[in-house]
Amino acid sequence: MVILLATVLLVTRAAPSGAASAQSGVAALLARSADAWNHGDLDAFMKTYEDSPQTEYISSKAIVRGYAAIRARYAGHYHPGQMGTLSMSDLTVRPLGSDYAVATARWHLRRPADKGGNVGGLFSLVLHRNRDGWHIITDHTP
Repeated sequence: MVILLATVLLVTRAAPSGAASAQSGVAALLARSADAWNHGDLDAFMKTYEDSPQTEYISSKAIVRGYAAIRARYAGHYHPGQMGTLSMSDLTVRPLGSDYAVATARWHLRRPADKGGNVGGLFSLVLHRNRDGWHIITDHTP
């Protein structure tokens, strides 16, 4: 009984908490997202979104539904060599159960003036963890 209890305590302490696991998983996803963006790789950038007709992108002007439509929106607005340098800060992740989370952060896009200049703001994401890891299912970037 004592050995069993010690084993359970050891395993419990060694396993990351749900919040820590979500925080590290989402942070890694967003790092991959920024890296893909900064290399002008739209296909790799889009792999951070769940490939589903229910995935949403919400801007200040429209709601775009569906992975393919979101990809088309990005492709229409951003072109390799003109995408700038994306960075994110102040990330907060709040788990919503074991396979969903909400994340908020600041984004900043550095670009030359002739490519649109610097822009930035706040965003919120709803994320889903499936067998392939965390993916964005709703992106609210006004």
